[in-house]
Amino acid sequence: MKIIRESTHISGFLYDQPVKELPALTHCGETLCARGHSIGPHSHAGFEFHYLSRGSYGWRVGRETIEQQMGDIFVNYPNEIHSTAPRSCPESHFLWIGLHLSQLGPEGARLAAALRKKKCRVLPGCHEAEPILRGLVSQVINRRAHRAAATLAYLQTFIALVRQQILSAEAGPGGDVARLPYSHSIQKAVCYLERNLDRRLPLSELAVVATMRHVPHFCARFHQEVGVPPAVHHRRLRLHAAREALRQPAFSITMAALQFGFSSSQHFSVCFQREFGISPRNWQSGGVIV
Repeated sequence: MKIIRESTHISGFLYDQPVKELPALTHCGETLCARGHSIGPHSHAGFEFHYLSRGSYGWRVGRETIEQQMGDIFVNYPNEIHSTAPRSCPESHFLWIGLHLSQLGPEGARLAAALRKKKCRVLPGCHEAEPILRGLVSQVINRRAHRAAATLAYLQTFIALVRQQILSAEAGPGGDVARLPYSHSIQKAVCYLERNLDRRLPLSELAVVATMRHVPHFCARFHQEVGVPPAVHHRRLRLHAAREALRQPAFSITMAALQFGFSSSQHFSVCFQREFGISPRNWQSGGVIV
């Protein structure tokens, strides 16, 4: 293992030939890059897949500049020289693997053919790739029993996911695939909010669910992806659920306030009015939300 210690890299590591029983996996790694970092021109014998879990990035391949956003996979082809684009990159976080796809059976060969046919450069919205790559890297690092078999299973799943992204490409400019709404971490937090509508949730609890150590970083990333802070999104979810509950004649405003985590019926009514432009009493009596 090579520990990455450079002025433009906050932390990171690289494994070359990490599993000797799997020569098809040429390298893998993870790095947290500082703002303004750069990577010089280089190439690899096989395909390389970069998953961006945080920030944005610019690549240079030949004379082409490629923009990569959070959740995207950047695909680099065998023996293709690539480097950082000539612009200042923000702080970013990567997971990446190098593969000889031709050595990974019929599915690997089919993926290589599909990539070359579609001339894919960036696969957007591949958030499902993050837990797969993290699982693969964990196998490499921890050297558990049956490590080669488990790593191969992760590789096969990754290949299937990438091929699925290519096959599900929508007809449109550049043939981009549809983006999933959120990254893996933020999706977990959003689902947790949707399952817990009976109370306000501490930000520290949400950060743990999203597997993020620092609450400010979690809040900033949530706001970036969802468009509003976590508390605002959760309040909207609770208000929409309460509005549906109030369709039932026997469901009182006080019951709605208590069931969906508001401190009082008065507080609930104020929030309801602000969100929907109508009081909960008028809504329940047949009013129309404009």
